[in-house]
Order: sequence, then C-alpha cells, then structure tokens
Amino acid sequence: MRLLSVLGIWILCVGLVAIIAVQEGKSYLESKSNRMLTEVSARLEIELDKYRTLPKVLTLHPVIETALLKTTPEIDQDANLLLARYNNSLSSEAVYLIDATGVTIASSNWDQANSFVGSDYHFRPYFQQAMMGNEGSYFALGTVSKQRGYYFSQPVRRDDEVLGVLVIKVSLTAIEDGWSGQGLEFLLTDIYGVVFYGSQAEWNYKALASLPVDVEQQLIEQRQYDGMPIQQLTDFANNSDVLNSKKFYLPFKGSSKSFYQTHKDMSPVGWRLFALTPVNMINQIVFWSLAVATVFFVLFYLVSFYWRRTVDAQKQLAAINEELEHRVETRTTELRQSNNQLISIIDKQKQTEKILKETQFELIQAGKLALLGEMSASINHELNQPLTAMRTYTETLLMMVSKGKLDNLEHNAQEILKLNKMMAKIVGQYKLFARKSVGKMGPVCIQEILSASLSILDAKMQKIGVKLDVEGKLAGIQVLAESVPLEQVLVNLLNNALQACVDTDIPAIDIKVEHDQNLVTISVADNGPGFPQGVIEHVFEPFYTTKGQGLGLGLTISKRIVESFGGTIGASNGAVNGAVFTVILARFKEDNKI
Repeated sequence: MRLLSVLGIWILCVGLVAIIAVQEGKSYLESKSNRMLTEVSARLEIELDKYRTLPKVLTLHPVIETALLKTTPEIDQDANLLLARYNNSLSSEAVYLIDATGVTIASSNWDQANSFVGSDYHFRPYFQQAMMGNEGSYFALGTVSKQRGYYFSQPVRRDDEVLGVLVIKVSLTAIEDGWSGQGLEFLLTDIYGVVFYGSQAEWNYKALASLPVDVEQQLIEQRQYDGMPIQQLTDFANNSDVLNSKKFYLPFKGSSKSFYQTHKDMSPVGWRLFALTPVNMINQIVFWSLAVATVFFVLFYLVSFYWRRTVDAQKQLAAINEELEHRVETRTTELRQSNNQLISIIDKQKQTEKILKETQFELIQAGKLALLGEMSASINHELNQPLTAMRTYTETLLMMVSKGKLDNLEHNAQEILKLNKMMAKIVGQYKLFARKSVGKMGPVCIQEILSASLSILDAKMQKIGVKLDVEGKLAGIQVLAESVPLEQVLVNLLNNALQACVDTDIPAIDIKVEHDQNLVTISVADNGPGFPQGVIEHVFEPFYTTKGQGLGLGLTISKRIVESFGGTIGASNGAVNGAVFTVILARFKEDNKI
C-alpha cells in the first residue's frame, strides 16, 4: 500500500515537472533564438553598411571614367589592376565595372577562370537602378561564380551623363560565423520568402510558401537564383501563414523534421531572418528535467525513510541520554575551538589587508621611480651641462690664481655659485617628485601641481622641441586629492604624450583645464599617431604596453591613483589625430573638507 502511494506521488510530481519543463524550455529556447536573431541581424547590418557608400567613393578615380570613355587593352588593364587593389583592400568578393550596355569591361578577378569580364548584367536590378542615376543594391546567386553575394552599385557620371556602373559584391559570412555551434538552424529569406541563406544546403533557393506566378517569373528573368524554377519547402499558401505558425516541418537530411520558429525583419534590406529550434530539443530538456526530478524524488524518499528510522532509533536510545549530553558538550568544545580559529583567521585577514595597502603604496612609489628611470637620460643631460660649465670656470680660476690674475675671481666664483644653485633646484625637483605619499587627501592647487610636473619634464620638452599649449583658468582652482600621487599621474601622462609625438614634424602637446561647480577636468592631448584599433580598451590593463620598453604599469597605477581620489581617467583618440587622456576629479570647496 505504501509503495503504491509513493508511486502515485512520483507520477504526479513528474507530470508537473514535465509541464513546467516544456514551458520553461520553450521560453529559454525562444529567448536564445531572439538573442541570436538580434546579434546576427546587427552583425549583418553593420557588414552591409560598411560597404554601402564605398562604390560612390571608388567611382571618383580617373581611371574608372577613362576606361568607360576610351576602351583600349592598356586602359582596360589599368582598370583591372585598380579594381583588384580595391578588392584586396576592402576584403570584398569582387569589384567590377559595367559599361552602359550592361557588359563588364573590367573586374578584380580579370585573371581568374571565372572572370566577370565580358559578362552581360543588363538584366540585374542593381545595374538598372544605377543606370537611372540611383544607388543600387541587390542579393543574388552569381551567374558566373555561382556564389551567393550582396551587390552594391553606383553610377559613374560625367556631368549629367551616366557612363556606366561600378559594382561591389560582398559575401554574407557574418551569418554563418554568428550561428556556428549554437545547436539551432537558421534561414534568411528575401521579401518573397525565398531562402537564399540556410544552415542546411537543401533549403537554399526554395520558397517557404507558394509564390505568385508573376513573382516567380520575375525572379527567373532576373536570374536571382540562377534562373531556375523555385520549389516550395512547406505546404503554406502564403508567407502570412508561415509567420503565424509557431511550428512547421522542413525537409532535413533525407527526411522531414519539425521546428519551432522565431523570426526578425531586417527592414533596411527587406530580408527576414528565421531561427529554427528542433522540437526534439524540447524533448531532451523534458527528458533531463524528468531524470533530475526522479533523482531528487528518490533522494527525498531515501532521506525521509532514514529520517523515520532515526526517529525510531532515538526513541530506543532514550536510556543513554547522558551519553548524548556528553556528545553535545564535546561538540560545543569543537565549536568553541572553531570560533577561536575563525577569530584568528579574521585577524590574519586584517593583517593581509594592511600588507596589501602598504604594497599598493609601494607599487605607486615603484611606478614613480620607474618613470624617473625612463627620464634618466634627460636628468643626466640637465645636470651634465652645469657640471661642465662649473668645471670650466674652476679650471679658469686655477689658471688665473697660478698666473696671479685676481681681477675676475669674484665674477667666476659667482658664476660657479649660480650653477650650483641651478643644480640644487634641478635635484630638488626630482627629489620632491620621488618622495613618498603621506596618504591623506586634501585641497590640491591644480596650477602648482601642473607647474611642478612641467618643470620635471622641461629639459625633455626642450630637447624634443615640443610646442606646449596650456588652456583654461588655473588660478585658485583646487581639487580633492593628494599632491604627490596627482603629480605622478600628470608626469606620467605628459611623458607618454612626449613619447607619442617625438617622431612628428612639429611635436605638440595641448593641456586643457575645465571646471564647473563640482568637477575639474584635465585633458592631455598630443599630435602623435593615436591609438590603433583595439588598443584603447587595454591601455589601463597591468603590464600592457605598446612602447617596447617599461613594465606597462604607468597607466594602471595612474588609474588606481585617480580612482582612489574618487575620480575617473579615460583614453580616446583626438578629433583629428593623436591621443587624449582625460582626468576628472572632484572640485574642492569649503563644504567638502575631509
């Protein structure tokens, strides 16, 4: 009797789990499909937008117009070579030039077996659109290459006359790249519901629903799908029925398979992207859900069974209560020991945090000393000049004393003293820069910090011949920070700017200070080459450097210093060229004293 009750409860539980699993599985797969539709459609639109305006730019080359006006073997060859260079630089599938009659006179694949040269494309809509003076675009199966592609066309004009058409053909590999390994199938259809890109080759160039006769005839005449009659994949009468159906059958590897469908319209190009989820994926989710539910049910039953046995045992062992109390006392002692261990662990954690904080300060100091190491050549240059002058004056003094000429002794001694004071000033600047931070924030004058930072790098800037421009009101502007670390940040940013623009014709660094009631923004811009693509997001990562020297910790330390002040630091490319680093700090006011 008890076994039948347990079996009935199990059937009830797995039935409930199956219902929930079906609903949750559908929801999860639909969400996954919609996410992938959004990602793939966005990737496709970006890929197409990248090429959309290029034909218009390429038509401006004089060789293009010359090839259409004066067709000779030499001119055609120049056009072929030009289009081949265009194709290689754009990573497109082909670039070709069509004359006003629709015949291709030059192509990037002119030297290949499937060359487009001589092919007649007057029937293609993209050619007809361009000859009417408009930009054209069109998807089709190539009549020569038999490869799918998207075509962008642009009229080649001379004054108001259209001489011919320039075409760029691009592949749509972004679909396959975005869908590989996801366990789902996909379809990409045109406005008539004809599949031109499917994850299964047997779906390509077939319609999801019945096509009107005139539409099918138009597609055959345009040879959009190789001029062949278009077969039907489903029994639906029109595309509306396809879209309204949550599930339909498609041929799949020699048989028929059922799929759940979700779709997304790509309005700019008139396409529709389908994500197909095999129904058996839901069955797998349900199967594993039932398996897990059964395992948990068995475990629960076993736990319940043993719990009842434990209760019975407790009743039988009531006589040994004293032994149980002894066990409780033993357990209490263990817990007390565990508590003491926990207190010890907490104390060690506090010590570790203290060590980490000290290590952070040491890291900042190490970064400062590393920066001084990078500037060692400049420091040597700054000190070497006055030392050389002092040596000359001293030798002169000795010569004058040996000859008894004492008239100019005072002048030479004053010059030596002046050079000595200049060296003391130089050493003092670097000594102040190298000192450790006191670790306490307060009001810091931007003008003083910027002046000290520029003084440290003055010799290096003079040697390079940098044109320095400081813009903004500095007097009286204070930020909530700590002077020594903030000076380290500015010196590091200025030193990076010097290294970036050292190879330019006229090295230039622009420093701009802006402020409002609450914030102060300091930007350091150079006219160097700027950041290459994909570098900006890594510049603040530890040990990342593009200079070929150093540890790559300067910007990482600068970021931690600025964030410790409650500020932010960012990097970007300038509007024209060069790199820009921007530091934003809280402005110090009387009501935010710490």
